[in-house]
Amino acid sequence: MPKSSESFSIIDARRWFKDRCSMGVNGSPLRGPGIICSIYLILVVIGIISSTGISIYQLFKNENTSKLKLMLFTALSLGWSIIALYFMYTACYICNGIRGFALLFVLGIVVNFIMLLFFKETLSQMLLMYKNKNIK
Repeated sequence: MPKSSESFSIIDARRWFKDRCSMGVNGSPLRGPGIICSIYLILVVIGIISSTGISIYQLFKNENTSKLKLMLFTALSLGWSIIALYFMYTACYICNGIRGFALLFVLGIVVNFIMLLFFKETLSQMLLMYKNKNIK
């Protein structure tokens, strides 16, 4: 971890990676998400919206799932997704999109495994909804 006078939060990629952006013609770094990072970030936002929408739909339409478990699953899933989105944006901002993606991929496997352990029944009910094609 590079020493810096700035203090970043633990979910900020600038705390974990050094800035790898090249210098532009005027001497300032060329930063910001590029094309690939922008596409990935847009897909993450679409995934957040769709998974939250499906969870809210299930909250009102599905009688088999515990409402408390579904709300807790939705809140934890939404929280993890927002943290992942922020982390990837800051990683892309300092030109470390691949490293950020790799770290997030490993952390995502761990987080999703833990969520599967606690919410296996809720997730199976969500998958059952797709198999029965109950979405109208």
